[in-house]
Amino acid sequence: MQEEQVLPRRFVGIRRKISLFMVTAVLGVIGIVLLVAYKQGAFVRHTSIYFYAADVFGINKGMSVRLFGLPVGSVRDLQIGDRGVRVELAIVSDYTVRIPRNSSARLMREGYIGAANIQIVPGADPEGAKTHVRQGDEIGFVPNRGIAELFDDFKTQITPVVTELRHMVADMNRPDGHFRKSIESASVVLQQLPETNRELHETLRSANAALASTARVGAQAERELPRLASKLATALDSLSETANEIRATTKKNGEALNEVLTQTPALLRNGGELVRDSQEVVGAAKNTWLIRDYIDAPAMRTLPVDSFESFGTGGGKALPATAPR
Repeated sequence: MQEEQVLPRRFVGIRRKISLFMVTAVLGVIGIVLLVAYKQGAFVRHTSIYFYAADVFGINKGMSVRLFGLPVGSVRDLQIGDRGVRVELAIVSDYTVRIPRNSSARLMREGYIGAANIQIVPGADPEGAKTHVRQGDEIGFVPNRGIAELFDDFKTQITPVVTELRHMVADMNRPDGHFRKSIESASVVLQQLPETNRELHETLRSANAALASTARVGAQAERELPRLASKLATALDSLSETANEIRATTKKNGEALNEVLTQTPALLRNGGELVRDSQEVVGAAKNTWLIRDYIDAPAMRTLPVDSFESFGTGGGKALPATAPR
């Protein structure tokens, strides 16, 4: 009777473990494939559009297609046709409503050394923008400029600069040119600069001295101002007292003058009566016998008629005149 082979304990159930590992590996591979397919848009509905290009340098299958910088599809196929190379694009159907029929495609790069991609540029015609692309529609293609075109463009732009540089160099080499004259003027200015600097220092020193004098005067005025203010206040008080005294004196003089003016008519009347009384007394005294005999009666004399010159020469007729008594 043959003895059964006894396996080591560590190999017990090895077949079941190997089967479980294989199933797990297959499921992992299938998951990875499905994930890659999902990332590539295998489960998303796409709309195919195309364009023709003279050459497809830099374009390959699977290249990203972008709209306003966002990925909306990829390059599905490249075929050579009568009009050049036919490039088929697979666009996610949800984005086709954003792509007008007058749009165009162009090859772009992300920066100078970034990855290339197909950029869809909507057209500027408002009529073409009313409808969007559909399955099998053709759009335009804007080719990139080649090295020769770029060089020609650079040459066209740099030619005026080179010409201007040549004119500048020629003007610099002329003895009577503006550049030489400017250099000579700058040299003269540099020679005069030390003298100007000295004058500026002198001016600054004078300004500093003036500022110091002004500061001293201001400090002195600040010190003297309170004393002057007190003197002015005292003078004003004296003027006020003097004005009050003048006002009081004027008031007293006015009252006295008013009293004198009030008594003047009575004084005038009394003076007139006194003069009349004096005349009467004098007249009465003249008529008394004691004084009348000693007073000569006034003599009668004639006055000349013709003129005052005949008076005293005896010429002309004289009228009798009677002297008043």
